[in-house]
Amino acid sequence: MKRSTLIRRLMTMSIVCEEIYFLLITVIYIFRPSFYSKALVSVFGLTISKIPDNDPNMALAITIYGGVVVYFIMWFIMKIVMDNDSDPLILGVITFLLLPVSQVVYTYMYGRTQVILAREGSEALVFHAMNFKVMQYCGWANIAAFILLLMAYAVARQKHADLD
Repeated sequence: MKRSTLIRRLMTMSIVCEEIYFLLITVIYIFRPSFYSKALVSVFGLTISKIPDNDPNMALAITIYGGVVVYFIMWFIMKIVMDNDSDPLILGVITFLLLPVSQVVYTYMYGRTQVILAREGSEALVFHAMNFKVMQYCGWANIAAFILLLMAYAVARQKHADLD
């Protein structure tokens, strides 16, 4: 397989993973349909009398969607650099650093939001903790998107090294 084909496929798989993450987070966090809430209660065996109202924390929403926007910006810049056969070294380093930073920030914001939600009572806190646990599992799609982007970077870097 030619390197340019491999790069295009890796970039496509990366964007698909990020879109899946974006869709899951939007459905779970912003819309939170009733069937999801009922499934969450039954799967985790929560004993709560009332499912808390959906009131997304704007700081967490901005963090999550800001991370998605940063990913799309990095993907777009990486695509331009790869199409021009330029050296993607700096973008690879930035992408490599963004992966752990984004996960640390997400984890911090989930914890911070849980502290804020603790005022609502223990039942609401337990429900939101399980909701955030599912959101963290959805985060694996985000991690996969970054890894695929880094794989595309590695192929592009090797391609650029062979051109010299």
